Amino acid sequence: MRNIRLTLEFDGAGFFGWQFQADRPTVQGAVESALSGITGSATKVYGCSRTDAGVSARNYVANFHTSVSLPAARLMRALDYHLPRAIHVRAAEEVAAGFHARFDAVAKTYRYRMVRGKSPLRHARAWELRYPVDAARMRRAAAEFVGTRDFQPFCQTRDKSGTCRVKLVELLERDDELELVVRGDRFLYKMVRRITGAVVGYGHGRLTLDDIRSALAGHEHTQFRTAPAAGLLLDSVEY
Repeated sequence: MRNIRLTLEFDGAGFFGWQFQADRPTVQGAVESALSGITGSATKVYGCSRTDAGVSARNYVANFHTSVSLPAARLMRALDYHLPRAIHVRAAEEVAAGFHARFDAVAKTYRYRMVRGKSPLRHARAWELRYPVDAARMRRAAAEFVGTRDFQPFCQTRDKSGTCRVKLVELLERDDELELVVRGDRFLYKMVRRITGAVVGYGHGRLTLDDIRSALAGHEHTQFRTAPAAGLLLDSVEY
């Protein structure tokens, strides 16, 4: 059996996340369906991460095993042809048999896009902040999340441990846009969106740094807003 690594770009707006669901459209479901038509048999695809409904990706990594002898480049073209327009295969290559898109990943980078005010042209890909936020305050809040922390208060998870190592939380500004870049070794369900919600909350003055610090220390804390899914993009995965 050959092991094929895929790099995918997808618009998550029409999907209920990556992971297969029998009664809903998902990215994994679309890729597996297209591959099965090419290989002639059911083909399991392993993704680097679950994504929330509506979340997009620029360089999502997945892998699958097949006995089909088509070169990786031809598999890529065939798969790209059969996939819906919202999913594009950016690259395909044969890799070592033991490679696993999820378990071999050592870091992921997410980007969360925001726009100050109302923007009909961008609302489907950004969080419209219709109230003032202070970028300097947002940067101070962002710094609180760097390091090895228990992020259970900033996610929904059944994992026994919420411990993650966040290596970078950086706020970028371009004209009326803000972008929060978050890089870490792993991320839990809704974690990036809740970190973003807390950073925006402090930037707007609704939260204090003590609210964030108390949560990270495992103490009683305020509820943190979950930023809308549309603004989130999985940018890259490192191996």
